[in-house]
Amino acid sequence: MTDTIQAGPRCGLYLVSAGIGDPDSITVKAQKILRGVDIVFGIPRLLEAFAELLSGKESHPAGHGLFSPLARRDTPEEEVEAMERRTRATIRAAAAAGKTVAVLDYGDAMIFGPQAGYLAEFADLNPIVVPGVSCFNAANAALGRDVTGGRRSRSVILAASADTRDDYGGTDTLDKLAATGSTLVFFTMRGDLPSLVERLARHLPGSTPIAIVAHAGADERQTVLRATLDTVLESTQDAKPPFEHLVYVGDFLG
Repeated sequence: MTDTIQAGPRCGLYLVSAGIGDPDSITVKAQKILRGVDIVFGIPRLLEAFAELLSGKESHPAGHGLFSPLARRDTPEEEVEAMERRTRATIRAAAAAGKTVAVLDYGDAMIFGPQAGYLAEFADLNPIVVPGVSCFNAANAALGRDVTGGRRSRSVILAASADTRDDYGGTDTLDKLAATGSTLVFFTMRGDLPSLVERLARHLPGSTPIAIVAHAGADERQTVLRATLDTVLESTQDAKPPFEHLVYVGDFLG
């Protein structure tokens, strides 16, 4: 039985999100596409996690965030450029030969943009983005609360915590976000929790509920910490949260 990837014109490139990375949580659509493509790019952990699904396919290691500044944060420029050259040549050759390629990565494909660079680099191939189970949705489930059900606010702002770093020059400062009174959900990659708490406390009562969800959706590693702005740093015992965590702030938690 052959899976149909797409009705109509054949697409050359699929940007497939594994979402939270749990093999049990990958979408049915993502599975169909991965079964149907000829070539897969992915980081080693994902290629291993989905080895059965990808059996017999040509596979290549992929960096994180190629063709975007994201790839250059922790990797030397020359190494990134060499990987991009190889990836570009492979994908272009596959497209010219009528083959299909999937780029498989973790995360919310268009939040923090782990695959966003491919959209511009291969725009002529009309890449299709295949979303996965978002860490935001997984964290909502872990909390078991309606994020739009706050007593004083029904709005939810999804934000980066970039303002906790000294080099941020954007206009969407934490002061402005906190002043709205909306429920705030922070994708906290590289954020600083003490700075986040200090800046929020300028505008919100110390009794404001806060929750930290780490490894959302990963059954064996998922943790939920509930506290208030006044108590959260003591509750974490000054330990830095893991890289994969979200911070929720709002009275919907109460």
